[in-house]
Amino acid sequence: MAAYEALYRKWRPQTFDDIVAQPHITTTLKNQIMRNKTAHAYLFTGSRGTGKTTSARIFSKAVNCLHPQNGNPCLECEICKDAEAGALTDIIEIDGASNNGVEEVRALRENAAFMPVRCKYKVYIIDEVHMLSAGAFNALLKIIEEPPAYVKFAFATTEIHKVPATILSRCQRFDFRRILPQDIAGRIQYIAAHESFTVSDAAAHRIAVLADGGMRDALSLLDQCAAVSDEIESETVENAVGAVGTAAIFRILHAIADHQAADALECIGTLYQQSKDMTRFADEISQHLRSLMLLKTAPKDASLDSMMPDERSALEEISGKLSLSDILSALNSIHQCCDRMARSGNRRMELELTIIRLCSEMQSQQGDVRALTDRVAQLEQQIAQLMKNGVPAPAVHIPPAPRKNVESNAKVPAQSLQVEQRPDTTSYQPVKNWAAVLEAFFDKNPSVAGLLQESQAFANDTTGILVMVVRNRLFKRLFTTQDAASLGNACLQILGKKYSIRYKVEEPSEQGNLPVDALLNRAKSEGISVGESESPGV
Repeated sequence: MAAYEALYRKWRPQTFDDIVAQPHITTTLKNQIMRNKTAHAYLFTGSRGTGKTTSARIFSKAVNCLHPQNGNPCLECEICKDAEAGALTDIIEIDGASNNGVEEVRALRENAAFMPVRCKYKVYIIDEVHMLSAGAFNALLKIIEEPPAYVKFAFATTEIHKVPATILSRCQRFDFRRILPQDIAGRIQYIAAHESFTVSDAAAHRIAVLADGGMRDALSLLDQCAAVSDEIESETVENAVGAVGTAAIFRILHAIADHQAADALECIGTLYQQSKDMTRFADEISQHLRSLMLLKTAPKDASLDSMMPDERSALEEISGKLSLSDILSALNSIHQCCDRMARSGNRRMELELTIIRLCSEMQSQQGDVRALTDRVAQLEQQIAQLMKNGVPAPAVHIPPAPRKNVESNAKVPAQSLQVEQRPDTTSYQPVKNWAAVLEAFFDKNPSVAGLLQESQAFANDTTGILVMVVRNRLFKRLFTTQDAASLGNACLQILGKKYSIRYKVEEPSEQGNLPVDALLNRAKSEGISVGESESPGV
């Protein structure tokens, strides 16, 4: 009885056309082989399970194949068959992790001097080349730069930053991309169609997501699921690999959005009793929080297209309950939790603390906003009641918080615009819409507009002069002729007429109460009844 062969070995690509999702690499290599313009050294880099070592093996067969077909090995000649069986002495595969010393590299250099026995080229494949020592890399430099015409090198690594620049500069570098979930799911369905089991679309997608861009990981997970059942569903995948189902993740997210800490703790406790990995659970929560972030900021992002329709609808429902700041805060908290879980002896407690904190913080934030909204509504009602009873509302302008940085004004202050006396009320009339003028001027110079919030303005329509009475001595140091021109434009925008601006600086008055409090006190002094609010002030 033949020994069972793992799926990732049985379905390892045999030609460049079989490699999934790396057309930018396979097309280049095939063209080089067809045109007989292959390089002497290649460096394949990328994350695990993306086809680096497989491509090196296919390349070694293709350059030596007796009957190559469009850059691919024919798989029928004796060279291809012996290479697949590992019986060719001219194709040497070396593990860089266990052969990383200077002596091993010196032996390689000595053997490279001999002609190939059966093949056209002697090909050295060094896997995990970043594991070589500094001395081993130095020993490789000369032969990589000027190898014999019949010697070629193919290096593979997952940590390109550990490979010296002197090696990189002597190789043609190819970067393998992570395989997209839809490509992995398609390959899984193709393999299932030729095997003795079936895989649902949801299960294939779940395996593809768990594989995190690696085809070998996906086929290993598929092999594990096939041992459980011949009909693989999402539940089969979760039970086989110990992953937490999406239903539990959505339950946690709903609990965070609805401030239901008890429900979240119950869910975590159930998963803990089922021996689910708390670290993996936290990581999957962070992945779904990332999806929520993308739904808020970039709903057309390509990574969202790979989601199952029911998953996207569930996330959209949760997204409607959370603001972007809530999602970012939760994502940051979960990432910090994952870091602590790596060092903690009680991972369940770390996750529970984080989830409880998220539920309480979001509830507190929303409660503060609700209290502030209620307080503003009560003040608006009180002002409306006062105005209804004949008490006019004061013209008070409170500028909003600065919306942009303003460069410091280094110009000479407009001293020539200052006047000696207050304007005569017989010829100057108070400007009724002065608060609206300052609001328009705020966009031009927030700092100067802020100094004018307690000012008064009087205009003479005959002479076209507007005089401001300012109670802040700092004003005359910051107010420039350019500011005067901008304020004149604001007057034109609001009052319909452009005035020449003058100002008078007076001693500031004593600090009074808030405008609303002053209005309430005025109403009480005049005998007008106003309802008191029992809500605490903000």
